[in-house]
Amino acid sequence: MNNLKTVLALLIFLSMTSIAFAGNITGTVTYEGEVPARPALTVNTQEQHCITATKGAKSEALVVSKGKGIQNVVISVRTRAREELKMPKENPKVDQLGCRYLPHVLVVPVGVTVTVTSSDPVAHNVHSHAEKNKAPNVQIASKGKTYPYTITKAEAIKLTCDIHAWMSGYIVAVDSNYYTVTGQKDEEGNYIHPDDYEKSSDTGKYTIKDVPAGRARVIAWHEELGSANKTIEVPADGDISVDFKSTDFKKPKTK
Repeated sequence: MNNLKTVLALLIFLSMTSIAFAGNITGTVTYEGEVPARPALTVNTQEQHCITATKGAKSEALVVSKGKGIQNVVISVRTRAREELKMPKENPKVDQLGCRYLPHVLVVPVGVTVTVTSSDPVAHNVHSHAEKNKAPNVQIASKGKTYPYTITKAEAIKLTCDIHAWMSGYIVAVDSNYYTVTGQKDEEGNYIHPDDYEKSSDTGKYTIKDVPAGRARVIAWHEELGSANKTIEVPADGDISVDFKSTDFKKPKTK
């Protein structure tokens, strides 16, 4: 009995210390220089639903706010702590809504199954361009149909639709429990439309909470700009600020 009490006490102590010795990473991702105009999407379809839904639509590849914040930058943290990747309680979802991928960028831990679905009354196609994972090319024939996409390796996976060539999105799988996406949701948890983000004063701010104390690498990824990273010492308590500028990013070398 005494041994059991000792083990329980040790487990409680370790749980408390793991929470105590953790800090928060905060920062911004901003664009330097003149912001390029977002090009209009070329919508080639006879489907009235898509014509109406995409009227005036612009590219989501690079969306910058009036405050110079950059939308849809994935921020993840690699730590030295040995932790199992935590799976979300429910499968993350990528929806084909309004003839666009929503969210435009989804970040998930490696090992998760993403539910790809459609809320549109027209047929869609999900074409994965994965290089390290399976690359399915399947049809979502009607509203409400789903496709379970299990991702086993870390990479940024581009999704397109062979039926509607202007549609694109990304699933970014990371080997981390600490990640977020800039400018993606408002305070109520609703997705922010790129047109609304562009008009906002957001500075590309982000917060990742309860990161284990110690040396860590903060990685920023963006579909257009490429990636950047910074090595830091996460404090045992409190916040540390890690900012990125567009000039920090480097595009991957072409193969």
